[in-house]
Amino acid sequence: MKIPEIVPDKISNPINPIVIIGILSLGIGIFVSMNVVSEDDAGAIASIFAVFLAGVVALFSFIVSKQNDTGILAKSYFSLGLGFTAYVIAELLYYSMETLFGIEPYPSVADIFFFAVYPFTLIHLILNIRFFHSGFSIFQKITLVIIPIIALVVYVVLSISIPDTELGFDFYYGLIFVVSASVTLSLSIVGAVIFKEGVLGAVWLLLVIGLMINAAGDVWYYHLEIFGEYFDAHPVTVIWYVANLFIIYALIKHLKII
Repeated sequence: MKIPEIVPDKISNPINPIVIIGILSLGIGIFVSMNVVSEDDAGAIASIFAVFLAGVVALFSFIVSKQNDTGILAKSYFSLGLGFTAYVIAELLYYSMETLFGIEPYPSVADIFFFAVYPFTLIHLILNIRFFHSGFSIFQKITLVIIPIIALVVYVVLSISIPDTELGFDFYYGLIFVVSASVTLSLSIVGAVIFKEGVLGAVWLLLVIGLMINAAGDVWYYHLEIFGEYFDAHPVTVIWYVANLFIIYALIKHLKII
């Protein structure tokens, strides 16, 4: 499907508050269920939801790509689909090593696929921004710089907040992921500013919410890993689920626009 030469400034495709409430309620329900079962069952639940939701994101991304047929949007959403496909592979590797083979999954080869989410997502964002917009305002340039700096400062401050804690391998290893997540977040926010009044406004807002929640979860997770405090039923696990649900909702709304 080719993009028409003239795109309407606005299309009535508002965000449904009932869906948002449903997403948040589902997140709370999953969190409660994971904390009333055994540790092994919580691990299984965590893996199932992680693989399923990331898989749905990948599927809808590929569908949006196919619906656009050719061009920038097709390439950008195909890239997003590849990113979340990598996430599915990462989760399957992580769970298999931890549960089936008794191997410590952090750090491991699974992290290669976890990290792959970021470059693929960045490609998606860059392609869309370059296609629909030329040049950045001063505010947008500041946003691109300040968000990663804030995320980095928060990560470092949290990491050194506990006395007698040495910043070792886990700190620097997690830093790579935190920086990648924050760069992705800053680009998505710029995209939301660019399209907030246009046809993709609601879609980008939902994507921003999803990416923002995901980035916050990543910063929190790598802080937890430094001190060995992460477990499957931790709230940060559900944060990732909620992020994916927002992204899924954004993709569904995008299909309605096409």
